[in-house]
Amino acid sequence: MGRTITDENGGGSGDFAPTAMLKEKGAMLKGVLIGKRDVKTQYGPKPVYSFQVLDASCKFTTGKERTEVQPNEGDTVDAFAPTRLARQLAQVQTGETVTITYQGTKKAGKGMPAHFYSVEVA
Repeated sequence: MGRTITDENGGGSGDFAPTAMLKEKGAMLKGVLIGKRDVKTQYGPKPVYSFQVLDASCKFTTGKERTEVQPNEGDTVDAFAPTRLARQLAQVQTGETVTITYQGTKKAGKGMPAHFYSVEVA
């Protein structure tokens, strides 16, 4: 018989790891980037980044009910990246330690206000 390969994310259920809520002023996530994948949303494919948590001041939720959870240091968490954050994270290499801090929304051009983030690589 062949070998069975389980789903890495949720043990076969397809669930996300706890998701960082990075759209609250001052929310911070520090972690090691361990991967990126695109997920289908109603607005088209969007990047989701996975991190190994080192420190965080943001909230985390899990499941469709968005139950609040608190991951331990070293746990894997996911972060959905709005357009501007995705552009910044595209410059981060897998294995690098990154600190993301939400700075709020600002008017950026003629459209809707955009979410701004401070991204530092250690």
